[in-house]
Amino acid sequence: MLLIWDGLQVQIPRTMEPVILDRGFIRLVGPELPTVELRFAPEKRPFDPHKDPRRILRAAELSGQTLDPCGEPWAQRLPGNLYTSDRLSLLQFRDSRGLVAILFSAPPPPNMAQTILTSLHWVSPRTWRRWCCYDITFETPPDYALDKAVFRPGRFHLTFTHGPGKLIFDRLAPANVLLDHTNLVAWCRQYLGDGADSGTTIVSVGDTEVDVFTKPSYFYRTLPWLPGLHPPLRGKIRHVVEGNKILVVTEQGPEMTAATYHRILTSYAITPSLQS
Repeated sequence: MLLIWDGLQVQIPRTMEPVILDRGFIRLVGPELPTVELRFAPEKRPFDPHKDPRRILRAAELSGQTLDPCGEPWAQRLPGNLYTSDRLSLLQFRDSRGLVAILFSAPPPPNMAQTILTSLHWVSPRTWRRWCCYDITFETPPDYALDKAVFRPGRFHLTFTHGPGKLIFDRLAPANVLLDHTNLVAWCRQYLGDGADSGTTIVSVGDTEVDVFTKPSYFYRTLPWLPGLHPPLRGKIRHVVEGNKILVVTEQGPEMTAATYHRILTSYAITPSLQS
């Protein structure tokens, strides 16, 4: 099962699942297996193989251990240098200049560590990034950073920021209960409003797709730095009938280019669940 999160791609052992997904952090749990925590980020400075492993071991409360270069044959095919101890592994990506530390709550079975480590791939935040978590996948433009990630049974909510711009992905379910025998256009008009009084414009693109716009107020156009003013918004709402989900993409702040916006919209989709 493939998980792509905040630039890191990892193959999850089949009986495990992510229970925490945050900026630069993943926690995996599964029955009769040690808990796995992955922490990852771009290198802030050149990696020092003599000093940095000791600092990382102290942070993991494993000061009595050492991180040594891995001599396993499969480790030679990794996209960087691998250092291991009984419970901690550290991979330094050569080309993309990222670091990932993998902490196991107990010494893992050899095949478990190898499965995770050989699947790792890192993408810099300065490039387009693909995300794939639970049953959704999408892409974010360069330099957009994860601000918030909320996963609840009926709603996923992920927010990304870049300067004054904000990009929001929502996934609502089950769609048939939310829509309650009405279509998407009527549902949007009921909950979002439509017209001059609400400040929202809803444009139907068929029974299962709606474009939403709000115009900036006069004060925002002239004094955008004033607190409490709402930036302009545009977005797309789709009813994915076969997945029984509603997908929402919202952009707030300065408008992206048409090509960037189109790529984001077309990338957002339902995928097979991690548990399927």
